[in-house]
Amino acid sequence: MQDISTLSVEELKRLQREAEVLIASKKEQAIQDAYNQVIEIASGLDLTIEQLLEYGAQKRKSPTRKTVEPRYRNKNNPEETWTGRGKQPRWLVTELEKGASLEDFLI
Repeated sequence: MQDISTLSVEELKRLQREAEVLIASKKEQAIQDAYNQVIEIASGLDLTIEQLLEYGAQKRKSPTRKTVEPRYRNKNNPEETWTGRGKQPRWLVTELEKGASLEDFLI
């Protein structure tokens, strides 16, 4: 590789322009190669590219999570509940610090 530290500013700018053109060309070729691979894979499965992409999109969809029923309820405010998963809510932490037990709040 050429030592570029000895080049003039103009030579460096020319080299930069040539590198940018080469990068764009190589990127375009990589995209074309990837496209050709996708076409080859899809045709090997007797699918169109659209069908292959649709299948992939369906696979990526996250399954809907089942809501978890609350297991604990605040005695002072029945609207406040906790499923028992994740961080304990403030109202529960406060009550536990006062000496209550977790079982006192079971639904």
